[in-house]
Amino acid sequence: LCQKASGFSDAETLVVGDRLYTDIACGINAGVDTCVVFTGEATAEDLKDTPYTPTYAFENVRELLNAILK
Repeated sequence: LCQKASGFSDAETLVVGDRLYTDIACGINAGVDTCVVFTGEATAEDLKDTPYTPTYAFENVRELLNAILK
């Protein structure tokens, strides 16, 4: 529903969060790209054993922004 209301397509949507089993799982279930940032609950170590593998992973939001700007 959010995507329809915003006018953005799946390809233009990125779910960003710090929890694999909620934020990233939600994006995966929605069929869009996901990005975990290691500023909260999730750690890089968690990526080794999760069914919710994000499309992208960054240490923090600034690193995500820098990647977008490049």
